[in-house]
Amino acid sequence: MDILLVNCYREKAEAKIAGYREWLQAGAAAAGLAIDLCGAGDSRPLPDAAEFAAVIVSGSQKMVGDGEVEPGLADFLRGNRRPLLGVCYGHQALARAFGARVKRDAQVHRGEEEIFLNKTDPLFSAFPHRFRMAESHEEIIARDNDLEKVFMVVAENQSGLVEAIRHREHPLYGVQFHPEKSGELGVKLLVNFLSLI
Repeated sequence: MDILLVNCYREKAEAKIAGYREWLQAGAAAAGLAIDLCGAGDSRPLPDAAEFAAVIVSGSQKMVGDGEVEPGLADFLRGNRRPLLGVCYGHQALARAFGARVKRDAQVHRGEEEIFLNKTDPLFSAFPHRFRMAESHEEIIARDNDLEKVFMVVAENQSGLVEAIRHREHPLYGVQFHPEKSGELGVKLLVNFLSLI
C-alpha cells in the first residue's frame, strides 16, 4: 500500500518528518500492513493523490492564519478524495482549504492536553471518552458555521477548542494534536485511520 506523506515543515524538515515515518511504520506493523511511503512537499510538487491509498499531511512551523500555505496545497486538499489525515498544521490547512477560519489562540499550546470525544467516529474506535495527546501549536480553527457546514467536530479540549474534524462527505480528517508524538494512543489512532483505507 502506497501512502503519500506531505512534509510541510519549513526548518529542519527532514529531521522533523522522521518522527512521522517512524510512526507510520509502527502503525502499519500494528495493523499488519506493508506500506511504502512517498514524500512530497518541502518544495517538491504534490503528485496526484489518486495514485495513493491514503495521504498524511504533516505539521509545520508555518502559520495558516498568516497565509503561510504551500503553493497548490489548498487545491490539493480540496480535490483529494483519498483517505487523508492532517496533523496540526495539516489539520488547519485542511479546514482553511474548505473555507474555515484559522487564527492565533490567546495561549501557546505545548505538552500534553486532555481531549474529549463528542462524537462516535471510526478514527477513534476503542478510544476512551477522555485521553491525552501531545500538542504544539499557536493557531486554532475557529468553531463557527464556516467550519461546521463542511466538517463535523469529533473532539475538543476542555476549553471547547477544536481537536479533531471529519469532512461531512469525504474521508478527510484533521487532528490538532500530534499523534506521532503521543505513544501508544497515537499509534492506535493511525491503525484506525489505516483501517479506513
